[in-house]
Parts: sequence; C-alpha cells; structure tokens
Amino acid sequence: MPNAVDLKRERRTLVGRMWDIQNQAEAESRDLTAEEEANWTAVETQVTALDKRIARQEALEREPAHDPEQRGFESRRVLETGSIPRGQRPLLYRALPEYKEAFYAWMLGGDAGLTAEQRQLLVAGRETRALATQALTAGGYFIDDTLQRAVEQAMSWYGGMLEMSSFMDTDDGADVSLPMSNDTTNAGRRLAENTVLTQTDPSIQLKTWRAYTYTSDLVLVPVQLIQDSVISVDDWLQSILAERIGRAQNTDFTLEAAPNGPQGLVPVTVVGRAAPTGQSTTIAADDLIFLEHAVNIAYRRGPGTGWMMHDQTLRDIRRLKDGDGQYLFQPGLTAGAPSTINGYPYVVNNDMATMAASARAVLFGKLSKYRIRRVRGIQFVRLSERYADALQVGFFAFARADGGLIDAGGNPIQHYANSAS
Repeated sequence: MPNAVDLKRERRTLVGRMWDIQNQAEAESRDLTAEEEANWTAVETQVTALDKRIARQEALEREPAHDPEQRGFESRRVLETGSIPRGQRPLLYRALPEYKEAFYAWMLGGDAGLTAEQRQLLVAGRETRALATQALTAGGYFIDDTLQRAVEQAMSWYGGMLEMSSFMDTDDGADVSLPMSNDTTNAGRRLAENTVLTQTDPSIQLKTWRAYTYTSDLVLVPVQLIQDSVISVDDWLQSILAERIGRAQNTDFTLEAAPNGPQGLVPVTVVGRAAPTGQSTTIAADDLIFLEHAVNIAYRRGPGTGWMMHDQTLRDIRRLKDGDGQYLFQPGLTAGAPSTINGYPYVVNNDMATMAASARAVLFGKLSKYRIRRVRGIQFVRLSERYADALQVGFFAFARADGGLIDAGGNPIQHYANSAS
C-alpha cells in the first residue's frame, strides 16, 4: 500500500498536468478549449480524491499499530537484534510505546535519565550515522527512506561582487600584473613656428594580483552515512562548501583593507558625495544625482556601470521620488531587463554597510573596473584514506583568488558617505 509520501508524489504529478494545460493557454493568450477544460476538470477530480487519501494515510501513520501482539513482537525484535529494516523504520518508531517513553526520558534528562534498556532501544532504533556524531540533525536524517531525494538549504544572500566585476582566470598562481597609465591631466599645445618641443612624459603604474588561498574548512563524514544516505552526500557537501568560500571571498572583495589580502572595493573608493549634517542614516534623491555626476562621464558610459549597496539601503532608495513624484527606482518592464536607479542597474551586496553615521553606504561607477583573479576555480578534495582508521571520509574545498580595483587615477568608482551626525 502506498504511504503518504508516495501519494503526495502522485499528487504533484497531477498538479503538474494542470499547470501544463494552463500554461499552454496563457502562452497562446487564450482561454481553455472545451477539451482542455474537460481534461482540467478530470485531473482536478483526481487531485481532490488524492487529498482525501493523503489525509487518511497521514492520520494512520501518526497512530501506533493496533495489534498489541505485533507491537510487542517488534519491540522485542528491536531489543534482541538491534536493528529494524530500513523501509519500516519511520512508521515502526511511532508504533513503539517503549521507544516513545525512552525518547521523552532522553529529552528531559539526556543519557543520564535513561535506563540501560531504554538506552539500548534508542541506539538500536536510531541506527543513524552523522557527520561526526550520531545526532539526527548532523546527518542521521539522511538515511530515512521516506525522504525526498533533495535537501532544502537555508539561504542568505551573500553575492554582489561577482555580478558586475570583471574576471581574470589563470592556470597557475604566479603574480599577474597590469600596467596603468594616467595622462588625463596632460594636453597637447599649439606650437609657434621654430619653437622647441616641450617634453611631457606620461606616468605609469603597475597593478598586481596574487593568489590568496581560501578554504571551506574540513567536514568529516562516517562511511556508514555515505553508504546509507538516500541523498548524495558528496554532491550536497560540494554545494555548501562552495558557498562557504563564496561568502568569504565576497566579504574580502568588498571590505578587506589589510595589505596581505585582496584589495577590498569599499576602502579604496573616494567620496563622491558627502551627506549634509543630519543625514547620518538617510539618503536623498539629490545625493544620488551628486554621486552619479561625481564620477567622470567617461566611466558612466557603456556596460559595467551601476550602483552597489546593502539590501536595506536599496529599500530606502526605492522609496525616493523626484520633483514630479516619480520613483527614481524603475523596475524592469520586460523579461530579463534589469531594474534601474536613474537609468543605471544596481547590485545588492549585503557585506556593505547599512546607512549609519559616517558609513560608506552606496557605491556608483564603473563596477567592472574591479577585477577578480581566479586560479582554476573551486577545487573539491575527498580524503578517503587519511581518516580511514575511524571509518571516516574528509571533505573540504579550496580556491585561490585575488581582487583589486583597476584605478589608473580617474576614480572610476566613488561612494556616498553618511554624515557623522
């Protein structure tokens, strides 16, 4: 007999058919045909019937088994054999009064509150392997056969720097340098007849990128968990380890000011607009215009130019209006079109400061002038032998990267600074 999970999976398939019918009609800008209406109604009837079956099945699965002899037999089998067939575990655990009593005792008093029999029952009933312990929340849940074959990850925005920066990918970590020249203060001159030329040499600088190493930290996983898990532990870990490195790099590329690391973007920008006294936690529409025009027009043209700010700052800017009562923030009206502020796209970077006294809250300019150097991308390492004596496998990721602003002297990116008071 199918369990509640199987029934829900069947329901999702049916609902998907309903969406297909609806999407087809919307794509053709029409209402449903008579045949489509009939198909929709037929599927909807099946979904309604399934909803009732699911409710009944879930009610049954919440209740203990009704055969006391069977309960006693299964309880004895847990204690005697120390294991339960994997497919029967979740339903069986709920059917054992002894297990519930032991679990409640453990919740109230920990291991010290358990009798020897209760301790044995809990250990046998769990049969979970965790990343480094037997705690369910550290991995033991992954061996439940009723799980969907995916993991829902908590999310927290950490991007920004990768969206509008430029990139330089290399196969090795040797220093990479770029010559920069600023000749903007020099101009040619009108020359009188028979006059000796004036010598005016351009200035040249060198910008260098190194290869700093980032690591995700080590995660140890018991072999048993890898073997028993219904999801791919390797794939799941690759995803979260890559995010760990992404968070670290975004913070450094945004804020780092130490000489032995990447050059953070915010610390090397100059003030384009200083807020007047009284605007320690706010920004005005005029401030955005002043900041925009503080950047030389040569850096305001073409792709790669835009705004960068914390999401809370964006919230406040979206509420700003011009003299005609029109919002400065203009959402994209077509698919794929970016939302803009004063006609320029923006990126959200929550490593930037929110608006506070003397905070550098908003950046504007040629954001693509910040260049990120990467060496062979993110590398994932699986240590199968090093921890074999403990039947564990080690996982970690590392990446080599650097970042810096290409500024030959024109200040291509500038910031808005809140007032100190």
